[in-house]
Amino acid sequence: MTGGDGVELDVHHLRLVRAIGETGSLSEAAVRLGISQPAVSGTLKRLENMLGQRLFDRGQHATTVTPTPTGELLLDRISAVLPMMEGLVRDIEVRTGPAAPVRVGGVCSPVLCHLPAIVDGHRPHGPAASLFDSECRDLVVEMVAQRRLEVGVVKDYPGFEAVAPASVDLAVVAHDQTLVLLREDHPLARHKVIGLEQLADEQWVLPSPDSARFHEYFHRSCRQKGFTPRVRYVSESYGTTVAAVRNGAVGLSQAACEGHQHVAVRLLADNALARRFLLVWHRDSEFAGFARDVLAEAALAYRLECEASPVYSRYLA
Repeated sequence: MTGGDGVELDVHHLRLVRAIGETGSLSEAAVRLGISQPAVSGTLKRLENMLGQRLFDRGQHATTVTPTPTGELLLDRISAVLPMMEGLVRDIEVRTGPAAPVRVGGVCSPVLCHLPAIVDGHRPHGPAASLFDSECRDLVVEMVAQRRLEVGVVKDYPGFEAVAPASVDLAVVAHDQTLVLLREDHPLARHKVIGLEQLADEQWVLPSPDSARFHEYFHRSCRQKGFTPRVRYVSESYGTTVAAVRNGAVGLSQAACEGHQHVAVRLLADNALARRFLLVWHRDSEFAGFARDVLAEAALAYRLECEASPVYSRYLA
């Protein structure tokens, strides 16, 4: 793409301008592009110097920006031109080179371990998909937006729903209930279903805070039930969570879970602390052509995992 006075704009320039325009922030654009914020600032400055036009006005905070009229014009053109240029590059790569490696990933869920095989089933002649796992929902979404992941699985909660860039599609795989973990001799263990308000006096063990904002969701849900929870333990390890429960804390689990010795696992009443599992993919990727089929297969995998759970299957009868 050629600008005035013979200025050459390549795909990397256009991606950078698009990322800045969509995020309104140099730092957020850097995260999306997988490069440093100074690199984004420097490239933008060089591009503006080449064009002889300012593309973005800087805000009070150095990293916030708004497009100038010239920037708006370029962004309008980019929305039409860049997908065609990226498609051309991909078509050339498909015709001339070996199949690109495929990465799938996401947060801990009953679906994640099935995702590579599901995707491989729709790409019989390509290399086997590799798996990346992370508890950072926003990182997974950004990696999909950057085409560093072909498809991802994330989770969200009522009032704290996942947000994705315009280039990324999301669809619900499953609605997941939450189970509570108690010592087997806990007085509430005799109940099959336990109300969240019945746990008001307990000490809790929770997973580490993440970008899905579960801690905010948890505290809000408890306040709505009339109490402020006492969180004594925060752990990144499920094994540590189980150990804390055996020592008197109360923990939480997704629906498709295993039983543990000396631990009672019970369903929370009223769909308390429920979550959604979501499939995310780039709308211009190869995967977009069979995303709905993968979504259906992922939903089936979720149901089968729940039915196979020695704990949760009792609640499905």
